[in-house]
Amino acid sequence: MLIISDTNILSSFAAADSLFLLARLFPNNKIFIPPVVEAELVAGVAHGKSYLATVLQAIKFNEIEILTLSLPEKLLSQTLPNRLNPGECEAIALAQKRQGRLLSNDQRAVRYCNQQQIEVLDLTDLLRLLWLQRVLSPNEVKQLITRMEQVEKLSLTPQQRVIIFAPRRVK
Repeated sequence: MLIISDTNILSSFAAADSLFLLARLFPNNKIFIPPVVEAELVAGVAHGKSYLATVLQAIKFNEIEILTLSLPEKLLSQTLPNRLNPGECEAIALAQKRQGRLLSNDQRAVRYCNQQQIEVLDLTDLLRLLWLQRVLSPNEVKQLITRMEQVEKLSLTPQQRVIIFAPRRVK
C-alpha cells in the first residue's frame, strides 16, 4: 500500500530524532510526499526548525520520495476544503486517487479523510502501532512523546494518551 505523509507527522518524528521509526512501522513501504510538503519542510528549516533537515536528508537519499501529482490529482487538491493547508490537500488527493494511506495529525484532514473513506493514520494511531507492533516498548513510546512535546511543543490530551496505551484487544 502507498504511504503518503503530510508535513506534520514527519515534523513530529523528526523533532524527536525518530524519523527512522516510520520506516520500521512500514517496512515494506516507502513513504511518499507531494511536492508542496517538501516546500513546507524547506520553509520550516528556513524559519528555524533545524530538526526538519533530517527529513530533507531522507528525501535527498530517496528514503522518502516525492510524488508529482497528475492533472486529476492536482485538480482534486484544488477542490478540497479551504480549511486544509496545501500540503494536506495534495497529500489527500494522492491518497484518494491512488488508494493510499495518509499519515496526518491535522484533525480537519483526518475528519475529511474519514468522511471520504480515505484510509488515514494520525499521530495517536502511529504511537499506538509502535508498541503494538513491538517496534518500541510502551515506555519507549512515552519517552518519544516527551521528546516530541519538548521540541515541537506538541501536546497530547489525556484521552489521546489513554487511546495510545490502551491494553491490546483480546481476540
